[in-house]
Amino acid sequence: MALLDSYQPGHLAPMLRAERHLARARLADHHGDPDAAASFTAAIAGVREHGTPYHLAHGLLDHAQHLSRLGDTKTAETAITEARGIATRLRCQPLLDRAGAISTEPGLIRLAPSQ
Repeated sequence: MALLDSYQPGHLAPMLRAERHLARARLADHHGDPDAAASFTAAIAGVREHGTPYHLAHGLLDHAQHLSRLGDTKTAETAITEARGIATRLRCQPLLDRAGAISTEPGLIRLAPSQ
């Protein structure tokens, strides 16, 4: 983060700026920051505009995990469904696996059958 923050405005690619905002949202969530939800909303908007579908799907899944912990299962399911659709279009099994591992029950993560 410090490295990316050291660049002057206009010297950092838009995708990197979007990913930096997503990383900040993840950190805010990790630290229990009450503004994490707003950070995720803004970061996802930036990744939609400047990121790749792959990065968007990961951001949506991070957001879904955050929402699940808050008990917002409906919105979490919406994010998981969108990420799963992206993963299917990309034929990216690791993303599909990750989407399948997220439970919308607060605080739970489903394990793959082999685990």
